[in-house]
Amino acid sequence: MRYWPLALIALGAPGSASADELLRSDFQQGSADPWRAAGGGDVRLTSFEGNVSMRLAAGARAEVAVPVEGRRRLYATVKIAADALSDDAACVAEASRDDGVTWTPILSVGKARADAVTLWSGGQALADSDGELRLRLSARGKQATCWFDDVIVTGVAKAEASGPRRALGRAALLVGEGFDRPVDLSAFAPAFDAAKAQTNFAGRLRLAGGPMAGFRMITEEKGYERGDTIRSLPDLDIDLVQHGDVLIPAQRGLIPSTHPDWNWVVEPGRVWSETGDTGLTRAALPFALQERNANCTHNGMLTFLFGANGTVSKVAFEIASETCRYRKFDAWGFLAARLAMGAVADADIIARRHEEVIAARLPVRSIEELPNALAFATAAGPEPTVYGAVVDGVHYRSACATRYGDYPACEVIDLPSYSTAKSVFGGVALMRLEKLYPGSAATEIAAHVPQCARGWARVTLEQALDMTTGHYRSDAYMADEDDAGIAAFFEPEGHAAKIIFACTHYPRKAAPGGKWVYHTSDTYLLGTAMAAILREKRGAEADLYNDLVRPLWDRLTLSPTLSTTRRSDDPAAQPFVGWGLTYQPDDIARLSRWLMQGADGLLDERLLSAAMQRAPQGGGLPAGFPGFRYRAGFWTRDMGAMLGCPGSFWVPAMSGFGGISVAMLSGRDALFYSFGDSDHWDWSAAAVALSGRDAPCR
Repeated sequence: MRYWPLALIALGAPGSASADELLRSDFQQGSADPWRAAGGGDVRLTSFEGNVSMRLAAGARAEVAVPVEGRRRLYATVKIAADALSDDAACVAEASRDDGVTWTPILSVGKARADAVTLWSGGQALADSDGELRLRLSARGKQATCWFDDVIVTGVAKAEASGPRRALGRAALLVGEGFDRPVDLSAFAPAFDAAKAQTNFAGRLRLAGGPMAGFRMITEEKGYERGDTIRSLPDLDIDLVQHGDVLIPAQRGLIPSTHPDWNWVVEPGRVWSETGDTGLTRAALPFALQERNANCTHNGMLTFLFGANGTVSKVAFEIASETCRYRKFDAWGFLAARLAMGAVADADIIARRHEEVIAARLPVRSIEELPNALAFATAAGPEPTVYGAVVDGVHYRSACATRYGDYPACEVIDLPSYSTAKSVFGGVALMRLEKLYPGSAATEIAAHVPQCARGWARVTLEQALDMTTGHYRSDAYMADEDDAGIAAFFEPEGHAAKIIFACTHYPRKAAPGGKWVYHTSDTYLLGTAMAAILREKRGAEADLYNDLVRPLWDRLTLSPTLSTTRRSDDPAAQPFVGWGLTYQPDDIARLSRWLMQGADGLLDERLLSAAMQRAPQGGGLPAGFPGFRYRAGFWTRDMGAMLGCPGSFWVPAMSGFGGISVAMLSGRDALFYSFGDSDHWDWSAAAVALSGRDAPCR
């Protein structure tokens, strides 16, 4: 069998932020247990090139009951290959939540895909309800032969309801004991008897980093190992301002660190009092650890007690979710803390800015309130960090499920951009540069990047954004980007090594503008050239992100989390451009909507229209597979057939490593986003649900 690995629509085996596997049947051990055959026809295990699958033929069925008590957010995935199907035959996987009375399709493979070789992937979110879960695999047709593989069901433990404090009480925090395993994250939120804070916090919190007392590695892919240093925390030294019941960090975005692996990101939290804390005030802060020189983001919570005289307890921390495909872990424990109470510089400005950000957010409702909510859960894939949709100016958002309950601060959860930055940073920056300084997009890379002086003639900034430079080693889909040699670009922390790789690693093989080949290094080249142009226009101190892009985010009053970006760790401080931003959910929702609505006229109209597929529809070069194109830093997918259009209908999208998607429905105030790490990018179910009965092409 061969696997269908399309980056924008592939569905990989779950390795998700928070879900547990309730069933995994890959049949590699030579057993079909716990499946049971039913109906007529033949059921057996077969092997092809070392891969074992369950083969069903001529009307055969196989069924299994999956225990799901105490679980929610169930998601089933399967791979199916087929042969000898007539027009009305199919190989089908289904699920039932009502003891077989009704069945929900997971995946159906018909005659058009029955090549006896390809294992097609599919998945389906399943309803939360009482009762068992049953799965059924069927070979429908007198001559049908079907192979089923990698049947997986995942689910999340039900979150604890708010009630009396059962973990991280006063004694535990003061002594720093009794936290020997992860707890439900409701322990980092106000208990049911919470009251107004008795003490006002203003000052500096200092945390002593060091080994994490509790650590459980869930997975770490080969080639991404970091050693024992990932099991420790950096020091943290941060000013905090209390405004009402909100505790606001003075420093936002990525916080510099000397730790070999981690940077802190700290978000606004809460302060309150509880009866059992006897005069002390309780605080909680959402945070993330983001991998140094990368974008992998692990989300956690901090909590501690403090008093007016500067008393501070131990600080409890817990990490229970991430957006990181290759490394997942739980971590928990206590940190020693010092508190220096006193005035914080610009406290009024910090508080006012926070109020402005809150006021600018879209109104939020649960995504469960949308019709066909399961379609959005299906589009999000096996347990994402968070997913949502914007419909007519309302932000419908999921909860942020973790391995231990829901994240208490979903509105400020930190989300890595990964390659959505190619659109949000690379694309937007060139559109803004072209608007301010017409002709910039048509200038040549070599004129602004000395390291590219040889071999890069006639390659323009716009072609670098389009990834049509003509430089590549292989034009097979993602072959260059997935080659082991790419480590020489991603691993160095300095600009010199990255730019030399970008200019010299890929030879010229085609005329510029004629062939699309995906390279993150092309976007890095683009960023380096744009930075040089901006310095030529505004002086040597001009910064590509701070002076060209960030003012756009400030105008939109996006969160201060976007105030920083990943950069080379050297005096050049070159922004990565193709990855390295950090969002909150409202940021990506409003930023995407702003682009759809014309960006207030602040970007070059030609480039923005091309990216949004307005002029022309279907613009850009083919990108890997039929029905996909790439233009101006954005993907686009032909959804015409799925939406019932008479012809093609191209939907612009952004995509990021591991399973990050943003899809923008042209002609509608409607978009969908999902941040996950299970290699799922198929947002088609959400596009169909957003379209409704009145497709935007009509």
